[in-house]
Amino acid sequence: MTQPITTDLDTALDADQADIVLSAAWDAFDVVGRLADALALDEGSDEMQAMLVGIKCTDGRRLLPPPENGWPLETPAPCPGRAGLEPYGALLRHVDVALRRLASVPECADDAEQLNVVADHAAAAADLLMTARQNCGGAS
Repeated sequence: MTQPITTDLDTALDADQADIVLSAAWDAFDVVGRLADALALDEGSDEMQAMLVGIKCTDGRRLLPPPENGWPLETPAPCPGRAGLEPYGALLRHVDVALRRLASVPECADDAEQLNVVADHAAAAADLLMTARQNCGGAS
């Protein structure tokens, strides 16, 4: 289910409406945060790195308004190894870019500082996520 989840969120992150972008960012943090929880228990993963990813995702999500509609997305089960995490790292990097873009829009000027802080959480979580598994190991 990795592809549909990340594709749908990527599409929403590119939207012109701030509420759609913010909802997608919240959902991305939620999905990756739950993934990090699962990775912390995965024998092939670095528990500390996974926990740090989860913390960054929780911190970012807390600074965003929760989505008004919808249901929680499925908790992902990535492919084994570091490559299985790459779509989620890319998703968090997309959150970073989308929120910085939104922060530069005049309609969001009052929230620009907070959006940049949330973007920083997304960027940090993406970097941490890619260190949560060794390059050649780890089944989930």
